[in-house]
Amino acid sequence: MGIGPSSTDEMPATSADVEPTFTHFFDLPPEVRDMVYLQWPKVAWVDISNAHPRVGCLDRMTDKSVNQPTASKVCRRMRSECLDVFYGRNKFLLDMRGWKHSDYPKKWTPLIIFERWMSSIGDENAGRLRSLSFWSHNFAAHIKMSNEAPKVTLKFRTAPSKPELAEGSPSGYTFALAARRAEDALRSLLDRILARRDGAPFLADDLNEICQFVERIQPYLCKRSNLGYQGVILPSSDVSEWPSVDAHLNKCDDCGYHRFTRGAD
Repeated sequence: MGIGPSSTDEMPATSADVEPTFTHFFDLPPEVRDMVYLQWPKVAWVDISNAHPRVGCLDRMTDKSVNQPTASKVCRRMRSECLDVFYGRNKFLLDMRGWKHSDYPKKWTPLIIFERWMSSIGDENAGRLRSLSFWSHNFAAHIKMSNEAPKVTLKFRTAPSKPELAEGSPSGYTFALAARRAEDALRSLLDRILARRDGAPFLADDLNEICQFVERIQPYLCKRSNLGYQGVILPSSDVSEWPSVDAHLNKCDDCGYHRFTRGAD
């Protein structure tokens, strides 16, 4: 009687008999997929105003840090996940101090650049943003939006030097006081937008409104020619009481964006 396997015994499977298995990308845990998506781009801050505009199509930007990653074009599911990470994990900023990419038209202010960017990414991606900052000469407004609801925290960064008051400014008026009133006014605007959204993500128009307001408060916090230059004094946080800034804008290169508007388009 032989000691080998009988004809009815199963022979052991060889490597050639094993059916190969492949792991789909979406079989990976969400945390691992996010690590892949985070490879685009590898930057700490995405500077909107220094993105390279596409030649002949200046309402879009081609800088790799602002452009949506190529992975967003693979399929709908990957696009959704990828853009959640791209807009939700990166910090986006608008530099309102006058530095912008040289290929932008001279008459394009930071506000125009921001509005064009909002138009290009649309409401859905505007709602994905979680970190948005506006940098001016004397302050920075940082807006953080949570995943559950667009809760906002705001901080002003003030310069260490104490500015002198312009002639005609009220006694006791200080940069800290002006910044507090400006911050209260901006918070009131954010509260109104939050109430209007009723728990829904911000829309592009909401973020445009915030950017417009930040640009509006720049002259009141300008220290280039002494605080309160040309009568830009903040009497309170009630914007209806704020004086006109036209005289200041006509005299101040920083706030008037004269460096942008000189010359042809």
